[in-house]
Amino acid sequence: MIYLIRHGQASFGHENYDRLSPLGIRQAKIVAAYLYDTGFQPDALYSGSMDRQTATAEETIAWYRRGGKVLPALDIMEGFNEYDTTAIVTALFPAMARQDPSLNDDLPRMYESKAAFKRVFEGAMLRWVAGGLDTPGVETWEELVARVSGALMTVMRKHGGGKTIAVFTSGGAIAASLASVLCIPGEGAMRLNWQIVNTSITRFMYNEERITLAGFNSLAHLELAGDPSLITYR
Repeated sequence: MIYLIRHGQASFGHENYDRLSPLGIRQAKIVAAYLYDTGFQPDALYSGSMDRQTATAEETIAWYRRGGKVLPALDIMEGFNEYDTTAIVTALFPAMARQDPSLNDDLPRMYESKAAFKRVFEGAMLRWVAGGLDTPGVETWEELVARVSGALMTVMRKHGGGKTIAVFTSGGAIAASLASVLCIPGEGAMRLNWQIVNTSITRFMYNEERITLAGFNSLAHLELAGDPSLITYR
């Protein structure tokens, strides 16, 4: 079984987005405690190379250490990294603004207004997954799906069947894995991405022949904490 664990809340709207917010650290501790208390003992531990991903993984490692349990060494694999939102929006925005000049007013307010963020960010992402990007050096949706799928295949081949593997990653990478495994079109996968909760758990069963979705976006650990503010999407 492969467990894809989304990182805790990042520092949305701050200069350095790629770090856990105070709430994100709390979420990471909660999922760590939940994994420990439920007897989760992975045979291998992976993370993307982004700070928010590794920091979430390290909270789990630290929690197990305090409880006297040892986890496998964390293996960093860039194939599980998130897509570059800033690069994608920057590349697509000029064409979007030509079609709808009012977006020029929304862009500087993206991190202050939910409505402005929705119009710019969601519009860019839907254009991206539809194949609306041809900027050299900026990853396409198809390339993201291939990257994440390749990382999963590498892990499966390395460890073989019957193993329990934890991967600390991001929402976009999880959505890309769903697109690959379930053959979901880009728009559908992106809309699922927007429902993936910070530190939620998505599970895949696998063997030598196939990989199958076994659970999506589980947030029982956050619900059990009894604080609705823990359930965040960005």
